[in-house]
Amino acid sequence: MLSERDSAFLVVNGSRRHVRLLRRYRCEELIKGIEPLITDLAQKRQLCEERVLDAQAALDAVVAADGDLDDAVRNLFDSARQHDRSNPTAPALPDLFPSGGFSSVIDLPRTDEPDAVDALAKKLDLLGSGHDLAPHAAKLREAAQAVREALTMHREAIRAQKAAEAEEDIAKSALRRKYEANYLDARKQWGRLVADRLFPNLYPSKRSGADTSKVVKGDFAEKTA
Repeated sequence: MLSERDSAFLVVNGSRRHVRLLRRYRCEELIKGIEPLITDLAQKRQLCEERVLDAQAALDAVVAADGDLDDAVRNLFDSARQHDRSNPTAPALPDLFPSGGFSSVIDLPRTDEPDAVDALAKKLDLLGSGHDLAPHAAKLREAAQAVREALTMHREAIRAQKAAEAEEDIAKSALRRKYEANYLDARKQWGRLVADRLFPNLYPSKRSGADTSKVVKGDFAEKTA
């Protein structure tokens, strides 16, 4: 029988094999009850995989936006150093980066960095709109907002992924229960020997010559079953 820890792939694949055996022996009544559940889980599994890919794409967007924000801070730091070399009596770097470097900003957690960058932009505003470094303020704010938006999209993608995973688990449990019910019904009608012929061997033993070490979680392993 199927196990709770079996993946959706194995449950769908095993159930489809079961239906093929049912069809071979013309057990139409048992097919009618399980086929809709197979279709439902297959659809939920596909949706779940799509949501996982969406979450990965959203994370990639966060990483990219964070990299752009780090570069914006580095650009300001480099411009401030150049400014101070040309204007030694009116340095800006000590006020903008009291620690002497930009790592105190770009090494912050991604969720905290946008606020720190906005604070940096406010320091630029205090220098005045005519200051050489003033144009960096808008670039910093734009990059910070891009990170916030990317983080929001990632959080939404994670929520959608978890919801899809929950739906997949519900569908998997329903199909697994029906698979077991089919076995019990088959035993009642035709006995154990006949019932066993209607269900595939999902976990090959060593006597079958199969490598049972590969029959574990994961689609690749389950495809060998």
